[in-house]
Amino acid sequence: MKKAIGIIGGVGPYAGLDLNKKIFDNMKTNGTDQDYLDVYLVSQSSDITDRSTYLKTKEGANPAEGLFRAALKLNEMGAAVIAIPCNTAHSFIIFDRVKELMRLAGCKAKLLNIVEETHKFLEEHHCDMKKIGLLGTLGTYDTKLYEDYFNKMGKFELVNPNDEGKNSVHTAIYNLDFGVKAYSSPVRKEAKDLFEQEIESFINNDVQSVILGCTEIPLAFEDEKFYKKASLIDPTNILARALIQYSNEKYLKSI
Repeated sequence: MKKAIGIIGGVGPYAGLDLNKKIFDNMKTNGTDQDYLDVYLVSQSSDITDRSTYLKTKEGANPAEGLFRAALKLNEMGAAVIAIPCNTAHSFIIFDRVKELMRLAGCKAKLLNIVEETHKFLEEHHCDMKKIGLLGTLGTYDTKLYEDYFNKMGKFELVNPNDEGKNSVHTAIYNLDFGVKAYSSPVRKEAKDLFEQEIESFINNDVQSVILGCTEIPLAFEDEKFYKKASLIDPTNILARALIQYSNEKYLKSI
């Protein structure tokens, strides 16, 4: 049985499109349109407040409220499994509230967790990579989103940039003149240079893999699996594969 997939887009908009594309990229079919899994994308940026800003200030509406409204639409459309292509949205104060609201509303759809799926993927496919770097927003760093989960599991050593590096990565994402949120297609060279600068620092610290822990960062490294000797881990692609596996495992391409 094929179960429909739901994507909560708009966080940012191109991250939702990227997840949709990667779902199709990782899907096996018989070659006909009709054999593809159904995918529903709801992109309503205007209803979802910025995740990093909320985590920093705790002012205004919790982004969970808008994320839930999108999830409710997807549930009503018939999605059996839903994902949010935004790492920062998985910070506990946001993600747990979305799950609670879905439960209270009686939503039957399953909501996947990008951090859990990324760790599971690393265990299965990169168990030899013990030292892993993380690129993300200040919201992701400040809430220790990946750090707490990875430390709890105890399988990998997670490495963050220094404070200057964290700000540099955040700038590459949010800068209005060249950041990847403002310029997603194509990504500006200034933004990619800042990402690469931090990956270089990781490599100098003997890091073997780097998690592109903001769903807009992979837009700067399209089809690139390595930067020099460091493997690039794309949580969006991992999430795409997890969605297919939950929907119908026989549709999942081999790695």
